[in-house]
Amino acid sequence: MRHRLSVIGASVLSLAIVLGACAPAGPAAQPSGGGQPKHGGTLILARQGEVTNLDPHKVPAFTSARVFELVYSYLMRLDENLGVQADLAESAATSSDGKTVTIKIRTGVKFHNGDPLTSADVKYTFDRILDPKTAAVARSFFTDVDTITAPDASTVVFNLKTPNAALLAYMAHPNTGIVSKKIGEANADLSKKETAIGSGPFKLVEWVPDNFMRFEANKDYYIAGQPYLDGIRINVVPDESAITAALRTKAADMGIVVDAKVARTMRAESGITLDAKASLSYNLLFVNTKRKPFDNLKVRQAIAYAIDRKAIIDAVAFGEGEQTGPIAPGLTNYALPTSQYPLYTRDVAKAKQLLQEANVGPIEFTMLTQTTEPTYAKDIAQLVQAQLAEIGVKMNIETLEFTQWVDRWLKADFDMAPGLNGGGPDPDFYIFRYFTDDGNLNFVTSYKNPTSSDAIKQARATTDVAKRKELYTTAQKELVNGVPFIWLYVGRDYVATLPTTKGFIHLPTGSVIYLRQTWLDK
Repeated sequence: MRHRLSVIGASVLSLAIVLGACAPAGPAAQPSGGGQPKHGGTLILARQGEVTNLDPHKVPAFTSARVFELVYSYLMRLDENLGVQADLAESAATSSDGKTVTIKIRTGVKFHNGDPLTSADVKYTFDRILDPKTAAVARSFFTDVDTITAPDASTVVFNLKTPNAALLAYMAHPNTGIVSKKIGEANADLSKKETAIGSGPFKLVEWVPDNFMRFEANKDYYIAGQPYLDGIRINVVPDESAITAALRTKAADMGIVVDAKVARTMRAESGITLDAKASLSYNLLFVNTKRKPFDNLKVRQAIAYAIDRKAIIDAVAFGEGEQTGPIAPGLTNYALPTSQYPLYTRDVAKAKQLLQEANVGPIEFTMLTQTTEPTYAKDIAQLVQAQLAEIGVKMNIETLEFTQWVDRWLKADFDMAPGLNGGGPDPDFYIFRYFTDDGNLNFVTSYKNPTSSDAIKQARATTDVAKRKELYTTAQKELVNGVPFIWLYVGRDYVATLPTTKGFIHLPTGSVIYLRQTWLDK
């Protein structure tokens, strides 16, 4: 049976919250019917893919980000409706001109080593993120920040060059975990287990690469009574089918699933609950516009016309996905229907015509394909390979382990590559860092477009939804026409649990932050 889910209803960033004050943080609402939480027990989480690095500011991989959410704390969090709520912060207030954001942080918070967390650590964290030498994943989120001050131990003030409508939501991003100033200044490298010291709900106590990670509860966590668990163990499995086996035999309490094929199998399993949310993550193809023949716009457009997105959705995601452009369909305030993009209707004749007009001769290139994140990247590559063959383009496939793939990707050492890009509750999350001249990831495809870049920057600086929609419409049309990426589809974010796993809130961003309130009914 094919399962269809409705996508998220709106651009989930609450402008009223962003521009005003965040309510004091507290525990997120417990899912109904969960019963009274119990303390104790170790939750076993099964997933495919290993952590590549433990520096919370430098690694974009989902596998690492999920660990950061356990170890580190964040000024803000997203609630079950993806609204922005204060977390480590007690409140946040934005000035009437939008250029001053004042954060009050909780007092009495401690890092895992017992040191107090103060505004100096928050300032150090964001200064580190903003330092170009750090090469922080989240740097472009905060480039509107001019200066950061800490007037007292519990106050941090962000002074902005221009207003930023998404700023508070960015403070909930997994790559903005608050690190200790003392530890950061003493260690140039924060990628090791010994330096993974945060103030989050769990402490990392053991890591056997490619095998498991073990966490113990932070008994001094700032939310009273949480976490309920004594600990968490993340088991790395060789493939996602092993997650089904682990849940079936009760060797795991929870599993993170990416592959729709595995999800379909799990639905037939009695005793396993599979929760599916329309994802905010984009399945796409990166196109290196600096390399021949992709420096030719007509070649890129020809490839886009040759791609059969519906066939990919049906074959790879078993129909559980929607075609997408640069803004996911779940962000309904801003996303354009893909029916407005001529390039998204497959047209082999048009593709061949564009190749003839490009006059670049026979085309042969290599798609750099990863083994995980996503696991089905090779399936997408093979489908694209066959579809491009119909227009006379020869595509080779080179497959690498994920860490090697990331190294090549970070060097922009590829012709084309499949990817799974994380999105967020505001369009700016995704498109600013790739498609503006200030974006810290614009090197990936070397694409430059002043029209789309300016529109994206202006949209960040205004809170007028109608104006933002107009600006994002301009940006989306420019980006689809320019083909720096070939967007394919958004699929589903899946979490599988046993009936004894209670209280977890599944966010479509893939976040596991609410393991802090998860408990075992055993």
